[in-house]
Amino acid sequence: MSKAADLLAKADRKATATGPFGFFASSSRFEDAGDMYIEAANAFRLEKDMINAGKAFEKAAQMQLKSESKDEAASTYIDAYKAFRKVDPEEAGRLLIQAITLFTSRGQFRRAATYKQDLATLYETELNDMPRAMDAYDEAGEWLSNDQADALANKAWLKVGEIAALQEDYPRAIAKYEQVARASLGNNLTRWSMKDYFFKAGLCHIANKDIVSAKRAVEEYAELDPTFVQTREYNLLVDVIAAVEDGDQERFTDKVFQFDQFSKLDKWKTTILLRIKKSIQEEDDNIL
Repeated sequence: MSKAADLLAKADRKATATGPFGFFASSSRFEDAGDMYIEAANAFRLEKDMINAGKAFEKAAQMQLKSESKDEAASTYIDAYKAFRKVDPEEAGRLLIQAITLFTSRGQFRRAATYKQDLATLYETELNDMPRAMDAYDEAGEWLSNDQADALANKAWLKVGEIAALQEDYPRAIAKYEQVARASLGNNLTRWSMKDYFFKAGLCHIANKDIVSAKRAVEEYAELDPTFVQTREYNLLVDVIAAVEDGDQERFTDKVFQFDQFSKLDKWKTTILLRIKKSIQEEDDNIL
């Protein structure tokens, strides 16, 4: 038996032992058992056995809850999540949710929001579960906004918009980009980014195959921020809408190419624009 396994066995015995002194003896026993489980978990980490390390951390958190040490339990669940993250992301997510629940029950919403974003990233990058990722980013944004951490809230909501668009949930993407753009009005620190939020929202309107709404939206963006009409982003939206209306692939390609020469298109924008181009091609094929 390894040292870690031996420590775990001792912790199990401590956790299940019975004594003659009622609640106070039980509370002390749970505290001691929790400490022993943490010692075992760290020993498993030294042995690079992250699964058993995570399990031992979870048992430690359960002991801490039984002894009413909720803050310690939340931190120990975080340790369990970290142990499982690379070896079992789904299990890691379950444990992280336990910690988040404890943080919110203690009114620690800022801390909960930080870990909620970690949970969202786990869903997005490790599990490729975009619906759960979007919901987690969205809720983190709400908590951050309520804590008046507006810049961090906007960052979380922009992730919702980014993922939603790639999942072709364009209405949700539009709502988030427009929400962040409106929140940036009058804010000198974020105002310069508004043209990008309007541009992404406009592309989503077009990709959603609703040209009437796209035109109306672009007009509204220009009213909200009169400087928007002076940007390359505004001009490209106008040109793309016209190219889609006319079914003109050549014009579309030329305008996008010209824009890219001055403002390099990132992967997200390229993906959405390619979808729009494909929709023009499909319309041409339908006519033929």
